[in-house]
Amino acid sequence: MPSRKFIIYLLLVLLINLLTVIPALANNLLINNVSIEDRNPGTHTATVQFDISWNNSWRSKINHDAVWVTVRLYNASQSPTYKKLCDLTSSGINPAGTTYGSNAGLEIAVPGDRKGAFIRPANFGENAAVAANDVQLTIDYSSCGFSATDTVHATVFGLEMVLVPEGAFYAGDFNGSSASLHEGSADSDPWYIAGEGSINVSNMATNGFRYASAGFPGEDATGAGFTVPMMYPKGYKAFYVMKYELNEGQWVEFLNSLPSAARANRDLTNSAHKNTDLVIKRNTLDCSGSPLICASNRGARAVSFLTWMDLAAFLDWAALRPMSELEFEKAARGPVLSTSGEFVWGNTHVAAADALSGAVESGTETVTTVGANANFGSTVLTGGDSANGAEYGQGPLRNGIFATADSTRESSGASYYGVMELSGDLREGLVTIGNATGRSFQGSHGDGKLSSVSGFEGNADQGDWPGMDAVAAHGVTGAAGSGSRGGAWDDAPANCTISDRSQAANAVAAAANNSGGRGVRTNDL
Repeated sequence: MPSRKFIIYLLLVLLINLLTVIPALANNLLINNVSIEDRNPGTHTATVQFDISWNNSWRSKINHDAVWVTVRLYNASQSPTYKKLCDLTSSGINPAGTTYGSNAGLEIAVPGDRKGAFIRPANFGENAAVAANDVQLTIDYSSCGFSATDTVHATVFGLEMVLVPEGAFYAGDFNGSSASLHEGSADSDPWYIAGEGSINVSNMATNGFRYASAGFPGEDATGAGFTVPMMYPKGYKAFYVMKYELNEGQWVEFLNSLPSAARANRDLTNSAHKNTDLVIKRNTLDCSGSPLICASNRGARAVSFLTWMDLAAFLDWAALRPMSELEFEKAARGPVLSTSGEFVWGNTHVAAADALSGAVESGTETVTTVGANANFGSTVLTGGDSANGAEYGQGPLRNGIFATADSTRESSGASYYGVMELSGDLREGLVTIGNATGRSFQGSHGDGKLSSVSGFEGNADQGDWPGMDAVAAHGVTGAAGSGSRGGAWDDAPANCTISDRSQAANAVAAAANNSGGRGVRTNDL
């Protein structure tokens, strides 16, 4: 019999990703009615039950979407509450201890490290509304530091993901973009990535792998010889990528789950970030109190002022990992041959958003600029929140804002696989191939735990990730080995093309109003 000392309270957790209410790509991820059900002190396990729903799910012969969910427990009597990620008890497709609840059209895929689960469609179908009650995942509560006598609550955190399937692809666009990858000094053909084996890069004239440099400190020179190691993620192997850039609502959920000192280090309103609780370039984060609590007025808006250290910390906490710059090109272009100077929707046509609907951006606002499909060029916005002052007129937009009921890949700004906002909006932090530090990245996943060393609380601590301190226990304290791709709201259109590498090896440690990111997870199922 379960111990009566293991007291479990029912906690209603409402995690809404306010993406859009427009039918075409209105995913409206909702996870609620979270409760802890059956528990077994003898095996240190408990079953966490919840309802989940989202719109426009799909599974095709090419790829599918999914929701990556992680389970955390916390003691509500502690201040601040510290929500700790718990391991699931088994791995595989619909493994023991899991159930898809009321919807037999779903399946649950748990990776080998058991840090979370992908909930995804099991059958072929397009643009389906998904809903399931009483989904269950069984956790090992000892893995997150709790015992049978602890009073705990549960939360379930979800992120929409898109599968990028295994397969060959091209990196580079015939030298149509700054420092794009090409085969030789006299050969502008793009790299052809045909496997995950090591890549020997040298200064050949034709038919090889040649590096083009943007000339940043520490970056290899154009024509330098090096090897991209086998363990570096090259994009050939299948991986899941966040469908959208990390948004303010998700950042708030992350920060408010951390211990007190870690919250202070990851506070995007402190002097190392935007240095105010006021709105700066459309960032609405407001953090105050003791313990520190953060809030956002625009939860669906892509979160800016992220340093590499901040992004790494979130990805470690979420049991994801950084994206490599080769994976960026694969997620954007897919398997098709490059077009010179193309954007992620597969051609060279781009138009900037300059007008928003309504007078308040509540998560349902749309772009009213005819033909607009990206946010770039330091455009001053009208409509929406812009009436509130100059700081509301330039900056990132909400996730998926270019999608409409009848939008195409081009008009919605979607990549080949359905990944959104890879061109423009915010520069996305990733791992470069442009120096030895970046190339030492081996693609390890986060484990949900961050550094607890005094003065370094809240840092990612995965040993192969860029920016690791010389003292490993301090975690990621710098940006060496990182860079960014995709361009931002204040970049020229050329910097928003798929193969533009003008910032790919620029290791910026400072926060900026044009920096954001997203994460990935290798598919090992």
